[in-house]
Amino acid sequence: MKMMSKRKMKSEDTENTRNEGKKLKNKLLNKIPAAEKLNFEGEKGFTHAFGYRNEDAYLFMGKKSVISVFDVLIQYGAYNNAPVGWLLDLIPKGELEHGRVLFAQRQQGMEKEKESDVIEKDIETNIATISDSGEAKSAKQRAQNASRVKDMALAGYLSGIGDTVIDSDVRLIVKSKTPEDVEKTILELKKNYKHHDVKGIILVRQSGEQLEEMSSLLSNVTADAWHASDMNSVAAGRIFLPSSGFSDPQGTYVGTDISALLTNNPAIVDFTGIKNATIFMGNVAVKSSIGGREGGGMMINSGSSVAHVLSEANYLAGKRIHHIMLSEFGYRAPDSLEFDMSKESINPLEVFGSPETVQIDATANFNKAVTMMLLLGSIANEQRYAELEVELKSVLINWMIDTANNSGMYTRDPENEPNRAERILATANHENYPTPYDLLPALNTNIAKRASEGEYAREKADFLYMTMRTTFSEFPGIFHKATTLPDIYKATDRNVYYDISKLASNPQVASAIFLNVLAYVTNRALEGEQIVIHGLDSVDIPVKHLVPYRERIDRKNIGLVTVFEKSESKVNPSTYAKFTDRLSRQDAVILGGLTEPELEYINESWRRPLPNQVANILLEGNNGILYFYRKKDRVGALVDTHLIL
Repeated sequence: MKMMSKRKMKSEDTENTRNEGKKLKNKLLNKIPAAEKLNFEGEKGFTHAFGYRNEDAYLFMGKKSVISVFDVLIQYGAYNNAPVGWLLDLIPKGELEHGRVLFAQRQQGMEKEKESDVIEKDIETNIATISDSGEAKSAKQRAQNASRVKDMALAGYLSGIGDTVIDSDVRLIVKSKTPEDVEKTILELKKNYKHHDVKGIILVRQSGEQLEEMSSLLSNVTADAWHASDMNSVAAGRIFLPSSGFSDPQGTYVGTDISALLTNNPAIVDFTGIKNATIFMGNVAVKSSIGGREGGGMMINSGSSVAHVLSEANYLAGKRIHHIMLSEFGYRAPDSLEFDMSKESINPLEVFGSPETVQIDATANFNKAVTMMLLLGSIANEQRYAELEVELKSVLINWMIDTANNSGMYTRDPENEPNRAERILATANHENYPTPYDLLPALNTNIAKRASEGEYAREKADFLYMTMRTTFSEFPGIFHKATTLPDIYKATDRNVYYDISKLASNPQVASAIFLNVLAYVTNRALEGEQIVIHGLDSVDIPVKHLVPYRERIDRKNIGLVTVFEKSESKVNPSTYAKFTDRLSRQDAVILGGLTEPELEYINESWRRPLPNQVANILLEGNNGILYFYRKKDRVGALVDTHLIL
């Protein structure tokens, strides 16, 4: 039973009710100080400082805003039967461009005398009338009549066990800049309902009564034949907020919604279609368990737990997930293939790309290789680093063009010499691809070449050669070893792990390996697949070196999920936005503990402030509490998190 129409009960407002409504309005208006006029002629402000000017179907607030109030009617039977909280369907699931909408729901108990008449007289009369009216002409009408009889009979039964009747209605307030935008907003709302199969909604506007509608918004309930009258136990299901957040029909259990009106209300999130996401934990740990809700505990590096739960939807959709593990995390998802990058190797000079983008790929790889060499060369002085970067890149590019593999592997004119340019691309014959160690003779020759330019040029070239020789000798597994990763993954290798976490004790080494792995993975990943970077704040690489790979990710339509575990780190969603992208562009955002400065840049990156309740909870930094947000329907919730891996 969802709605009992009072049209059949022959109900109407009493004169006494109308008088009471006027008294409430006058009382409300008289309590508020006179509004500042500012050359604005209109009614006193009861929710707006400057008051309102009533113009037929609109209320004008100064010269900047227009409001229109609509009565929301629900067609009988449209939500019979429906789950608790079905009224949430009124809230649009897509963004409205031309204005804002607010819904106000009002309920009050029916007057005792009227309730007695309805239950004892009107219900029985209407049941008899429907039964005596004969067989309806259509199957639809017969079904509706049967439903009405059933609802009224149930109302009588519930009244007999002490239930009462509740009158309720819903108002829609549309706020825009102009009357035209109000109408466009209504059109957008109706299209949204149609797109999401929300049926039975009728919007009615009372022209000339807009001011009355606003002034009585918080005091009156429309009780007539067109509006809902239900038994209390039924009306309880017609509320806007049985849960403040996620209760998707199909999805993943992530914990309990701490803001829900229902005790221990589960948060069920459907992560389907989440391609890009940012997870910022802020040193917060959450409970995780494997295989079920039993057992489990607070996991270290819990952001990886969140990332696994989020990316599982892509895995179940048949796509491959590439996990770059910078932080330690022992769990491995099903159908996994793991590479221990402290033992495996990817040749830094090997260009993993495609003939169509060979020039872009080669340039990015030159920059990456130079960064890796200097990063592990421990060049601390910024000016010295900049000078050596130019020198090393020049030697490397000339060597790759003229000398590598005896006759050179690239060209100075890749557009007009595509075949020669493509020689730089990686093949299955990794053993024959030169490594950085093979560059040392060219660096040594460069000393004599620079000597003719003066002592400083010679000294710089000599320092570069000595530094690189020491670096290559210190890290032979990085700079003097062919690529060892397989060229082909099996169809069952659906969660591929590149584990760099064992190198975390040396951040410089971990950073260099990460840059190398990122270049490799962004080439290996196919359209629709997803890259998950666990613990991005465990490394420190100038973000400019990551940007080319972000561009490759976008070009290939690959998903990117980034996990930040730490609090107050200089590597964060703000400083790395050029790589991770702004929060406002993420399909999903998950936030843990925040500091005040972090809250500030989170709000800036999101292009909107977090709700005060959410911000205040996250500033406490309590373990277990995360804020989940999904962009496609703008749903968010604070969750006492329990993840099942």
